[in-house]
Amino acid sequence: MILLTTALPIESRPLAERLGLKALKSEPYPVYQGGEFTLVVTGVGTIKAAIATGWAAGRFPDIQTAINIGFCGADPRFADVGEWLYISSIRDQVSGRLSIPDILQAHPFREAALLTVPKVVKTALDWEGVVDMEGSGFFEAARKFIAPDRIALIKWVSDPLTGSIHIRQTTEAFKASLEPAAAFIREWPAAHGPHAGDLPDPLAAEIGQRLRLTRTQQNFLRKWTSGYLARGGD
Repeated sequence: MILLTTALPIESRPLAERLGLKALKSEPYPVYQGGEFTLVVTGVGTIKAAIATGWAAGRFPDIQTAINIGFCGADPRFADVGEWLYISSIRDQVSGRLSIPDILQAHPFREAALLTVPKVVKTALDWEGVVDMEGSGFFEAARKFIAPDRIALIKWVSDPLTGSIHIRQTTEAFKASLEPAAAFIREWPAAHGPHAGDLPDPLAAEIGQRLRLTRTQQNFLRKWTSGYLARGGD
């Protein structure tokens, strides 16, 4: 199962519609499901994003990968409104902690650094990248149960760091721009299926027994295998 998270209903509804997901009833969060996708609306802020992501991991134990999709702000000198970006690093403004996803799969987006802030930004920052309020919370929570090469953040520039958006116009623009993100999400299962680094159980057990690998070493083996196969190895 693939976990998708957004902060806002105006992000989740067009995405659920595009992917053919249906709302689940009687859940503490807005949840949409369809096929192998589960979409959870976390609310705004790092704490809410972290709590909802952790809740999803417990509620849906079959989750194997996670993708955060949503709005971000960017200085016009760095990115245009309406542009999709793939997040290559996440800096939490409050804690200073830096997180770096492992990007092993091909994607069509420009890569960018993300700064996660505790409150709405209304002026330009000394930051060469994009800004949001959930990324670090999502990533740190997802990292507790998913390997970093199976976590992704893709952001859509909703405003030039003005601190506000026109809800209707932004929603329509986001909906009209969704196809690149939807295509990436649909292709994610193929890029992270068994051929992308999950060794068959008997083989993994034999390698672990013969080499006496620790759990950490087994994780590195899976990561290196994923990278090898992603680069075209057989």
